[in-house]
Amino acid sequence: MALKELASASNKKAKRVTVHDVARVAGVAIGTVSRVVNGAPSVTEEVRSRVLNAISELGWTPNVAAQGMRGVSARMIGFIFSDIRNPLYSAMVKGAEDALTEHGYMLVVASSNSSPEREVALVELFTRRRADGLLFTVEEESDAGMLQAIRDARFPVVLIERELALPIDTVGADHFNGTRQAAEYLLSLGHRRIALISGGKTNRVGRDRLGGFLQAHQRAGVPVDRDLLRLDSFASEYGFRETQVLLGRERRPTAIISSGMHLLSGVLEAVRMKGLDIPGDISLITSNDTELARLATPAVSVIRYDPYALGREAALQLLRRIARETPQDPIRIEIPTEFVLRQSCSPPRMIVK
Repeated sequence: MALKELASASNKKAKRVTVHDVARVAGVAIGTVSRVVNGAPSVTEEVRSRVLNAISELGWTPNVAAQGMRGVSARMIGFIFSDIRNPLYSAMVKGAEDALTEHGYMLVVASSNSSPEREVALVELFTRRRADGLLFTVEEESDAGMLQAIRDARFPVVLIERELALPIDTVGADHFNGTRQAAEYLLSLGHRRIALISGGKTNRVGRDRLGGFLQAHQRAGVPVDRDLLRLDSFASEYGFRETQVLLGRERRPTAIISSGMHLLSGVLEAVRMKGLDIPGDISLITSNDTELARLATPAVSVIRYDPYALGREAALQLLRRIARETPQDPIRIEIPTEFVLRQSCSPPRMIVK
C-alpha cells in the first residue's frame, strides 16, 4: 500500500499544469488567460493581476507551439539581414526593436550571411514559429527559392532597401535623389569625368543610385563615360582595386562617388598609394556617414541618411499591415537623404578631356 500511495503522490506531482488550471485558479475563462499572456490591451489590470498571480503560483509555462496552432499571436516579429558585421543593420535593428517594443512585440533577428539558401531556411523557420510578421533585406531580389518562400509565408512582410516582383511593402532611403544631388554638385564645380563605384546593380539601392547619377548628367547635358561606372561590389577590396584601375587610366576621373559603407577605406587607400591629393587631384564623395568619413584628412563629403529611422519606419509599417490599417496595394516609403558638404571636393585642377 505504501508503494501505491507513493506512486500516486508522485503522479500527482508530475501532473502537467495546463491553461485550464490557470483559468480555474484565476477564476477567468481560458481565452482571458491567452489574452493576458499575449499582452492584449483589452484586459483590465485587476484581471491581469489575478491571471499573472495564478501563473506564478502554479509555475505554468505557455506552450508556444500550441498557441500558434490555435491562431494565437506569438507577438513576435522576425528580422532577416545579410551581414551582422554591417553597423547599418545594427542601427536599423535598434530602430525596429524600439518601435515594436512600444507595441508589445518581441524582435528576433537573424543573419543570412548573404546566402539566398539561408534566407529561404530562415523564412521557413519564422513561418514554423508562427511569427506575426517579417522585416527582410534580401540578398538577391530575383532568387526563385526566396520568392517562393515569401509567397508561402503566412504573415505580412516589409522589405528594407529592396524590391521584389511581389505585392509587398518596401521601406528604404532616397538613394536616387541623394546620389543625384552629389553628382549635380560635382558637375557644378566643373567635373566632367565622374566615376561611380558601388554595388547592388541588381537591387533597389544600386538601381536608384545609378538612376540619380545618370539623371544629374542628363540634366547637365554631360555624357556619361560608361567605363567610369564600377557597380559590382560593396567590398573594401573592390573599392581599392577599381580605384587603382580608374586612377591608372590616361583619361582618369577627376571625381569619385563611392556609394557603399565599406568601399571608402579601399578608395582612400588607393588614392594615397597613387600619391594624389584630395581634393586637389581628385574630389571624393561617399555614402553613409561613418567615423572614417568624418575623421579622414580631409573630411569626406557624404550622402547621409538615418538607418535608425529607416528600421523604425519599416517596423511601424509592418504593424500597420498586421492591423490591416493600410490599403491592400503595396506601399513604397522613402527615408530622406541629405548631402553633407565637407572638405573633399573642389573644382578640377585640370580638365581631363
